[in-house]
Amino acid sequence: MLNNMICGKHIFAKDICNVVTGKEDANFATENGKYKFFTCASTPSLCDEYVFESKSILIAGNGEFNVKHYDGKFNAYQRTYVLSPEPELYGLLYLSSLYRINSFKSGSAGSIVKFITKGDVENIPVFIPNDTELIKSINSLVHFQDQVSIENEQLCTLRDWLLPMLMNGQATIED
Repeated sequence: MLNNMICGKHIFAKDICNVVTGKEDANFATENGKYKFFTCASTPSLCDEYVFESKSILIAGNGEFNVKHYDGKFNAYQRTYVLSPEPELYGLLYLSSLYRINSFKSGSAGSIVKFITKGDVENIPVFIPNDTELIKSINSLVHFQDQVSIENEQLCTLRDWLLPMLMNGQATIED
């Protein structure tokens, strides 16, 4: 029988990135903003100014307890944690954050956990495998997920632009 054990090391999120929070309150969002504004909601809002320009993992510190990731210019709510690791560790930290947040969610079901602290985020356990090909594969999968999300956003934008034109007769579809 073959041994399929993956060898590596255990570290914490604070060992591979700084954990910072946004500085804005929820009223910072604008309806037609140019940049994503990440709050504790599962979908981002928009705003007119960005503070961050990076490939980052965003963790909602209260409310819905969720993990998102984004690459580009954005801003963040004061209870949203922003983690920007080195590119080669991005996928591992993202998956570790998802796993850890799910345990916070299950712990909050009985009103035990009301919010996530900076220490909670800094101490998210991350396993770094020795196999660099495995790390590359994980990053590729996260990148693929990013591409699907971008395409989905573009399709929604196109739908929102085209549907009113179809409804009022400004555009028609040929058979």
